[in-house]
Amino acid sequence: MRPRARAWSLCPGLSCLGLSCPPSRPNPGWPTPIHQMATSRHRCVLEDFTRCSDSLLWKLMMSFYDRKGVESWSQGIVPHFITCNAFIGRAYAKVLLGFLHDCASSNACLPLTVSESLYIVELGAGSGKFSFFILKAVKELAELLNFPAEKIVYVMTDFTWNNLKFWNDHECFRHQFDCGQLDVAIFDAVRDESMKLYHSNVTISRNSLKNPICIVANYLFDTLCHDIFQIEAGKLKEGLISVGSRSERELDALDPEIIKRFDNHFKYRVIEDDYYSESEVEDAHHLQRVLQWYRDFFGASPDGASILFPIGALRALRRLTSFSGGRALVLSGDKGNNNHEQFRGLADPHVAVHGSFSVMVNYHAIGLYCTSRSGFVLHDPQEEASLKVSALVFTGREEAHSSKRHGLSAWIGSEVERLSAVVPLVLLWARGSCLAV
Repeated sequence: MRPRARAWSLCPGLSCLGLSCPPSRPNPGWPTPIHQMATSRHRCVLEDFTRCSDSLLWKLMMSFYDRKGVESWSQGIVPHFITCNAFIGRAYAKVLLGFLHDCASSNACLPLTVSESLYIVELGAGSGKFSFFILKAVKELAELLNFPAEKIVYVMTDFTWNNLKFWNDHECFRHQFDCGQLDVAIFDAVRDESMKLYHSNVTISRNSLKNPICIVANYLFDTLCHDIFQIEAGKLKEGLISVGSRSERELDALDPEIIKRFDNHFKYRVIEDDYYSESEVEDAHHLQRVLQWYRDFFGASPDGASILFPIGALRALRRLTSFSGGRALVLSGDKGNNNHEQFRGLADPHVAVHGSFSVMVNYHAIGLYCTSRSGFVLHDPQEEASLKVSALVFTGREEAHSSKRHGLSAWIGSEVERLSAVVPLVLLWARGSCLAV
């Protein structure tokens, strides 16, 4: 029952995609109308080459989870057990408790306000199984808390009302709902600027939280939109994707069955480091730093590099951390990479199909983004593990430190290595001073 997390849209159906009727003028973000779809003997072109994060891929992803609902997990269509069991629920609970312990210390850089609620937000909670396990673990460990247990509110989120209705009707959650320690929300982490809680009627928005926000994202980032880049002969290139099907004709461009018939093509073109200067204004400086880091690091390599860039995850982190003035703990487990050496070589990205589809999460890039914002990250050191887990701490000191970082060079060097540690995640709980000033 564990979510491969879909936090996509406020709309319960697909009308929010703007696909119910064709536009009066062509829009590059829309799938090609059926009667215009180019076909060949072996391929139906659903969409011409476009930026990956704007492509039809992610609309098909949303369509799959919107139509399948909780059955995606209950019928075993989507893998979920590895992030959906009592062991990992308890492990995450211990890290959360360690974080609160650090924040409660006298010299903490992220102090707590005990009279205010502290929110733990799970993105894409899906069937809710992981939520059940972590809530159970937090209750069992409550006596170790350095914070009033009744002030902790766990929030389950997803994009579809179907999942929220399932949680609201489930007997296992009734007590937590009744005592106010559990709430739910329809929330699109990539696009929404606020979150309205269903039971308490509280609206969480920019700078509305007095305490740091805690974010849980398991099997989520691999299904949020990505961009594609390559570094070849010292030049940064953008990867464009043309979404297609092995069928000669597709009658419904949002039919999730198309995922099983994917025949996607890619091409690349040279771009500048300021690729996100217009689309991601608030984060443009940080994203430019990350892209330049990759270009500089792999620029002299004869093999080049191929990089999946988790722009959807980074947008989500920007929006969520804005609720608490940039202060947050993020725990995320997914299939992915945190070692940049694994990006060497030129190759098209692999799209894994399992009912829906997913890609490998670039936790290294997420870590670079976090450190650029004056935070730090702890990565799972197990190179061959099928599940990578990372803990990110956003300190809220981004603006205070910005005056010290006019150039890129200082950040690219030793500071990245110092703030991007690869250590066992369980050590977080044992570190009573990792958040001290």
